[in-house]
Amino acid sequence: MRSGIRLWFNKVRNLRIKAKLFLLITVSMAVSSCISLVGLQIAYSIYDQQIYEKSSQVLNLSSTLIENELNKVERLTFSIMSDEQIQQNLMVMNSNESDYTRIQSRAKLVDRLVQYINTETYITAADITDLRGNSYSSGNLTTLSPERRALIERISEQGGGSLGWVNPDAQDYSLVATRQIRSFDNLDLNKLGTLVLHVNLDKIVNQYAREAVIRDGELLIVSQGNMIYPHTANLKSFMNDSFPSESAAKGFRIMEQDGEKYFVSHIHSDYLGWTYYNRLPFQTIFSHIILMKNWMIAAFLVSFFLLVGFGMTVARSVTRPIDGLISSMRGLQISDLENSELPTLAPLSQQMDEVGLLQRTYRMMIVRIQELIKENYTKQLIIKETEFRSLQAQINPHFLYNTLESINWISKMNGQKQVSQMVESLGYLLRSSISLKQDMISVEDELQLVQHYITIQRVRFEERLDFRLDVPAHLLSQSIPKLTLQPLLENAIKYAVEVMLEPCVIQISGREEADAVVLIVEDNGPGIDEVYLEQILTGERKSKGTGIGLKNIDERIKLSYGDEFGIQVENRLDGGTRISIRLPMMKRG
Repeated sequence: MRSGIRLWFNKVRNLRIKAKLFLLITVSMAVSSCISLVGLQIAYSIYDQQIYEKSSQVLNLSSTLIENELNKVERLTFSIMSDEQIQQNLMVMNSNESDYTRIQSRAKLVDRLVQYINTETYITAADITDLRGNSYSSGNLTTLSPERRALIERISEQGGGSLGWVNPDAQDYSLVATRQIRSFDNLDLNKLGTLVLHVNLDKIVNQYAREAVIRDGELLIVSQGNMIYPHTANLKSFMNDSFPSESAAKGFRIMEQDGEKYFVSHIHSDYLGWTYYNRLPFQTIFSHIILMKNWMIAAFLVSFFLLVGFGMTVARSVTRPIDGLISSMRGLQISDLENSELPTLAPLSQQMDEVGLLQRTYRMMIVRIQELIKENYTKQLIIKETEFRSLQAQINPHFLYNTLESINWISKMNGQKQVSQMVESLGYLLRSSISLKQDMISVEDELQLVQHYITIQRVRFEERLDFRLDVPAHLLSQSIPKLTLQPLLENAIKYAVEVMLEPCVIQISGREEADAVVLIVEDNGPGIDEVYLEQILTGERKSKGTGIGLKNIDERIKLSYGDEFGIQVENRLDGGTRISIRLPMMKRG
C-alpha cells in the first residue's frame, strides 16, 4: 500500500504545472463547497435560535413595560377607593340628606375624581356609581352596551373590593379596571359604590412597547383565545387552530397565513393571563440567507472558471518574473537611483511564490529608498522653514506685552483701576503660559497664577464667584507641574459658576498626608455625571472646551512622579465636585 501511495505521489509530482494547478483547484473547490453547505445549514439553525432569543427578549421587555403601567393604574384605583373625601361624599350620596347637601357632595366628588384622572395620560374616563345607581363620571366616557356593563358589574362583585380587569371587545376598545369602593370608617368595609376606569391600551402599547418590537414585526396581545391588541380585522383572522398554545410559557414556530409564512414567538404573563406574540414575516427574516445561498453558488461557479483561467496564465508565465527582475537590475546599473522611473506596483499576473515574492520585495525596496531620499530632502526644507518661523514668532510676544503695558499705563492714568488689574493679570498669565523655561514651579507660583486668573473672572461674574484659598505656608515651596491648578479652576468656573444663578464657592486647600502633598479644588456646583467623568478619564470622550483636560493633567503628574500620584475626581455628599491632586513631598530643585 505504501508503494502504491508513493507511486501515485510521484506521478502527481511529475505532472505539468497546468495539470497540478487544475487538480489543486478542483479538489480545493470541492472541499470548500462541502464545507460551505454544511456551514450554511448550521447557520440556518443558529439564525433561528438567535431570532427566537432576540424576539423573546423583546417580548419580555414589552410585557414588563405594559404591565408596569397597568400596575400604576391598579395603585390609582386603590388611591381613589381609599380617598377620605370620596368616601365621605359617597356616604352623603347614599344617605337621605337634603338635596342641597347632595348637590354639594356630588360636585366635590366629581372634582376629586377629575384631579385623579388628570394625573394619568392613559385614563380616558372614570366613573363612580353609588348604591342608588347614580353615576359620577369624568373624561370621555363612551356608551357601553348592556352586556358589557353587566360584565363589568359582575367582575366588580366577584372581586369583593379587589381590582378586576375587563378586556376590550369589538365595541369598546378600552381596557376597563373596576373595583368596589368599601367604607374604611371603623373598618366596617360596607359597600359605598363601584369604581370603573377606562384605560387606553393602544396608547400604552404605542408609548412603551411599540418601539421595542423587532423591525418589521407586529406585537399581538391575546387573552383566553381573544385578541385584545391590535383591533385589525386581518390580524383577528390569524387566530385559528394553528396558533401557538397559550399554555406554554414561551416558544416559537413558523406559521402560514394567506400564502405567506410568519415567524411567531410568544411569551405568557401570569399578571393578567395575557399572552404576548411577536409576528415577523418569514421572507423578511430569511431573505438575506436565501440571497446569500444563491450568491455563494454563483460565486463558486465564477470563481472556478476564473481560477482555472488564472492558473493556466500563471503556468505559462512562470519564468516571466525572473526575466523582469534581471531586466530591472540591469536598468538600475546604468541609471540614477533617485531619478529612475521604476514602477511602484507589480504586474497583476505576478505569482506569489518565492520568485514572485523576491521580485515584489526588490521593487518595494527600490521604492522605499526613493521615498526616503525625498523624505529626507523634505525634512531639511521643513527644518529651515521652522527655524525661520521661530525667529519671527519671538517678535510677537514682546509686541503683545508692550501693548498690554501701554494699556495698563493709560488705565492707571484715567483712574480705571479694574481695567488695570485685568491687564496686569492677563499679562502675567500670558507670560507664564508662553514661557518654556520651567516645567516645574512652586505651589506659591502656581497659586499666584490662579490669583491673576481669578482677578479676571471676578470682573466677569462679580458676586457670583466666591473664591477661597486655604493652603498652609509650609506647602508653598513644594514643586508642582506648571499649569495644574489653573485648568482645574477653569473647569470649576465652566461647570459650576456658569450654570448657577446663586453665588458659587470655589476653594483651593492643601494638606500633608504621610510623604505626599494633597491639593484640593472643590466647588458647591451641580457636580458631574459619573458616567461622563469615567469616559473623559479613559479617553472615550473629549471634555468640552479647548484647554488642558483632566486626563492630560493626570498623565503629566503620573509621568513626572509615578502611577501612585495623580488626580482623583469625586462628587461631594453635600453637592459639588472635589478634585484632589496628590504630589510627592519634595523641595523645589
